Formats: sequence, C-alpha cells, structure tokens
Amino acid sequence: MRPAVLPLALCALGVITGRLGASFELSVEPAVLVVEHGGSVRLKLKTTCQDPKASGNVETSILKRLVKAEPRETVVELLNVTTWNSSILLYYTCNQQRKVLTTQLISYRVPGPAVLEPVPQLEAGKSHELACHVADVAPIRNLTLILRQGDEILRAETFEQREEDEPTVARVTYRLTARHRHHGQNITCQALLDLAPYGPRFSTTSDPQTLTVYEFPEDPKLEPQIYLETGETANVSCAVERVFPVARFELAFANRTLQRFLSEDGQQATAEVSASQPGSFALVCTVRVGPMERRKEATVHIYNFPSPQLSINTTSPAAGTAVAGHCALPHGHAAELRLQIRAGHRVLGGWEPSPLRFNLMAREEDDGMELSCDAKLPIGGKAPKRSVPIQLTVTDQPRMDDGSCPPSQNWTEGQDETLRCSARGNPPPLLECTKDGEPFPAGVLRPVTRAHAGTYRCQATNRLGTAVRSVTVWVHYHNIDVVVPVLVVAVAVAALLTGLVVYRIYYRKKKIRQYLLQQRQRRLQLEPLRSGQEGPPLSDGGAPP
Repeated sequence: MRPAVLPLALCALGVITGRLGASFELSVEPAVLVVEHGGSVRLKLKTTCQDPKASGNVETSILKRLVKAEPRETVVELLNVTTWNSSILLYYTCNQQRKVLTTQLISYRVPGPAVLEPVPQLEAGKSHELACHVADVAPIRNLTLILRQGDEILRAETFEQREEDEPTVARVTYRLTARHRHHGQNITCQALLDLAPYGPRFSTTSDPQTLTVYEFPEDPKLEPQIYLETGETANVSCAVERVFPVARFELAFANRTLQRFLSEDGQQATAEVSASQPGSFALVCTVRVGPMERRKEATVHIYNFPSPQLSINTTSPAAGTAVAGHCALPHGHAAELRLQIRAGHRVLGGWEPSPLRFNLMAREEDDGMELSCDAKLPIGGKAPKRSVPIQLTVTDQPRMDDGSCPPSQNWTEGQDETLRCSARGNPPPLLECTKDGEPFPAGVLRPVTRAHAGTYRCQATNRLGTAVRSVTVWVHYHNIDVVVPVLVVAVAVAALLTGLVVYRIYYRKKKIRQYLLQQRQRRLQLEPLRSGQEGPPLSDGGAPP
C-alpha cells in the first residue's frame, strides 16, 4: 500500500471501530475528505439510531452549513477550505448517548504545468543534466514526476517520503550522456498527482524539447598557401572529418561569399577562385556543426607569370667562339619567379632571378642545338613556363684528319676499292680529289689496277676556308713467274710428308702383328710341359706301379 494512502486508510479504520463500540451505528461518507484548496466539500453522517430527536453535526473551524438530508442522515458542507491537512470531528447524539468520529480532510492544489528546463545542443560523448519541475503542488507525497526520451522512461521520481502538506516545488533530474542515436528524439516531462481512491487523478505534460547532438572534433582542413596566376581559375576545397550530424560550410574569398559545392558525404565543400589583379587575398572557410563554429583561413597569392624572353648575340656562331645572351621576364612579374637556361639537354646553372645572363662556348657538335629559358615559381607546385627556343647554327671551316681522310691506303689489284676521304665543316665543304691533275672522286667504288698506285690530292672548301690533304695509295699484286715454281715445290714437299706418315703407320702395324704371333707360339710350346707336371707321382723304381 502506498504511504500516501495510509492516513486515509487509518481514518476509515477509525470510523469502523467507532461503529463497533457503540449501541448504534454511525458512519461517514466519504471516509476521507479530499477537496481542492479553497473549494467546498460535503460529508454525510449516517446512523442507525431510531430516535426521532437524534441529531448530528461537525465540529471544525472551517466555515460550514447544514444541508437538508434524509432521516437518520446529516449532511454538512464545508465551505472555502483553506487548511491543507486536518482532522474533522463528527458526532451524533441518540437517546442521550453521544458518539464521535474523526475523518481526515486533505486539501490539494492542481499541479501547474510541468516545466522541462531548456536542453542545450549536446556534444556527443558529453553528459548533461536533464531537469524538470512543477510548482505549487500539494500534497507532494502523492506526486510522481516522469522524464521520457521518446517512449522510453529515463527517470520516474516519487515523493512518498515527503511530509509537507502545503504547496511546494518538486524537481526531477537525469544525467544523459549524449550519443548520435539520441539526435532528433523528444524529451518530455509528466507530472502525475494521484489522489485515488478518494480523490481525482491529475496529469500534466511539458512541451517536448528535441535533442540536438553534434560532434565536431577537429578544425577544417584547408591548404594554407594557394598560388594562382592572374586570370587563372582553380578549385579550392575545405574538408572536415568525423562531424555529426551535418556540416554547414561557408567559403569567402576577398570578403566575397563563394558558391560552394558539397561532396556526396557532405564533409567537403569546393568552390572556384580567381582574380585579375596580383596580390595576396584571404580565403576563409567557416564550418558550423550544431552550435559550434570553426574557421580556417588561407592566403591566396595571385601573381603575374609571363613567359620568359630569351635573346642571344648571334644565332650562327663559329665553333670555338662564345655565345652571349640573357633571359628576362616582363615588367610586373612576381618577385618569386626564377629562371634557368637550357642548352639542348644541358642545364646552364641553377635557378636565378630575372634577368639571367649567360655565356656559352660554341662547339661543332652544338650545331642545330636549341637554347631555351625556363621560368618557375619555387613554391606552389606550378609547372614551369618556357621561352620560344632559339636554334644555333655553328659554323666551322673545313677540317680533315687521319680518321676522316687516312694519308696511306692499301688496295689489292683486281678488287673493288674506294678512295676514303671526307671533310667536316659548316657549311658542309665541297671535297675534290685529283691524281696527276685528273679528277678522282672520293667514295666511288671501282676495280683496282696497278695504275691506281700513287699520290692523290684532296681539297675541301667552304666559305670559311680551304683544307688540303695528300693521300698515298699502295696497290698489291702477284708475279706469275715466281708463283708456279713455288707451288710445284710446295706440292712435292707435301706429297713426301704424306708418304712418310703412311709408311710409319704401316711399319708400326706390321711390328705389332709380329709381336702378337711370337707370343702365341711361346704359349703353345709351354702347354705340354704344364700337362706333365700335373700327372700322378712315380714309385721308388722309377716306373709306375
């Protein structure tokens, strides 16, 4: 049984006890009086007394009035009840015998609205105390306060141990650790004043408050230094990680809000930036998650990045002479730009500021080589820009050496040979070879005769000069009068050597056959002797027995 109902039950028990101890029965309805504070309540005193002069009434300080009732009943109305908890004395006189009963009077106040204290937006993983109160409620021991999250009861608080009769404030709390799953759920508070079984039951519920749970553990990520050429458009991105529920992005460039595009997962915003004038401008990424706001700033460097311009003192240097030149950037370029000279696959020095001067010694093999100038921004990862290349034409007077025009050449009579001679130079020289004043073109294949032996004169000419070289050709041939005897002698010597080798082989085989025959004859002679030694032993007389 609830403690709040106990006083009511005791009063009822007192009434029953009074009935049993009297010669007439006396009862009161209701057994326990429950009335709203300031209101009125009627009670009915009933008896079994048959005395027509019998009478009954109520003794109380509360304003009262008798109400017409049936025989053997007394009805009293208590008016403007302002006491909170008191005992009412009831009596009845029958045949000069007086009987007294007491009953409990409980005054209540209807609870005001249940007030759920404001719930802030909650950071995931952090705890917060939910609180609800109701004011001016009486009697508090009959009150229950219930905190709910959706349909789930978080806390149900009763006040049965409280003894106050007058109105007071009741409060209930619950410490909630915020989780993602709580986001969007409603928190409500219900106040329940239960006066049953003798009184009414009142319930009031607060307005719901929706939980907002958020998580924003880290600052946004934004590249701190961004480099753009004037007029260039680039995408910039601002990203967050592990945020909940949804991040709200704002990107501003040079105090101007940019149109941003969100990624599919909602954790990255991208926008386009560009500027027509050089300078350094602020890019600000503002991200809001729940009540939390984080900002990340970057600097966008807008610079002029023109193509470098290369110039040299000559495009047709002579081999062994210096080529001087310089590379420069137009006025207004970014001060961070650096230059580098390339000569074909070679790099002439490191990266230097504009203007960059250089000297190059022209070589014969540099003919056709391209000179160029590269410009780059050392920071920002931008690709270098290259100047218009300049092609070198390296000139050189004719030159011939032992490699290109051997001074002594051996030919063989009857074979096809060519006069080996060539000249280097730029422009390519004209080569003319003669023998005994007659033209003899080099590089032409022809059959060799003894008449080709002799000295040749080769001359190479271009607009820079002339080179001359003498070439001696030796022709090798065979004399038939000497060759025939030599061949006869050689054949005879070869035949003699062959005969000696054959005889030697024959003689050796003959000697081997003779040796084998002698060995066989010797074995045949020894066989009878071996047979006699192996017969039976002789007697003393020398004859066989």
